[in-house]
Amino acid sequence: MPSTPPSPGIPGWFVAVFVLIAIAGVGTGIWRFAVLRRGGLNPFVAREQLEARLAQSQLLQPPQSQQAPGQQAPEARPSKEQRLAEVDDLYQRGIISAEEHAAGRTMIISGD
Repeated sequence: MPSTPPSPGIPGWFVAVFVLIAIAGVGTGIWRFAVLRRGGLNPFVAREQLEARLAQSQLLQPPQSQQAPGQQAPEARPSKEQRLAEVDDLYQRGIISAEEHAAGRTMIISGD
């Protein structure tokens, strides 16, 4: 008995795999739809809704203490007393010499 040649067409295993993937895709879509609905989002525009909520969120807003754009915050410059105390401390710890100490005090007192 002569053997028959294989029939042309799509193999059965390929059809089975294709059907399983299609079922998984549909099931995932239904699950995602249900999860987004329970979360109060429209499943068709969920990404846009989340982006809008994030943009309006207080988490991304700058702190109230910051200045408006274009305004520069005043520099927190130490007072003359603080600067003199710092120079004196540096001298007492031996970090600067007596000449540097005298020059620093003169500069601070003169206002430079």
